[in-house]
Amino acid sequence: MSEFRLAFVGGEENTLCFRGMGIDTFVVYTSQELSRVLPTLRRAQYAVIFTEWKFYDLLKEYFEDLRAEALPVVLGIPTRSSELGRGTDFVKKLVEIAIGSNVLLQGEE
Repeated sequence: MSEFRLAFVGGEENTLCFRGMGIDTFVVYTSQELSRVLPTLRRAQYAVIFTEWKFYDLLKEYFEDLRAEALPVVLGIPTRSSELGRGTDFVKKLVEIAIGSNVLLQGEE
């Protein structure tokens, strides 16, 4: 059985808990810094890449050519209170695409 590797991409203050769990961390604060890290992430063939929401779209786009593959999984982590609803919105969109209706909104209106 092969070993799966995990990574986190984001600011130094957010890497501490991931580093403490033994996850590889990449400290970036800007899109330009992220661009320099992307080839390393691809070469290392990470199974799961956690990232701050502000980098999620860039990471997802970079790995778009691997979309048919199971890995890597790119997961956005809210790091600011203004980002807390973004994950929920994303899941709602996926459900709507999958079944053709947004059943998660029923009873909330």
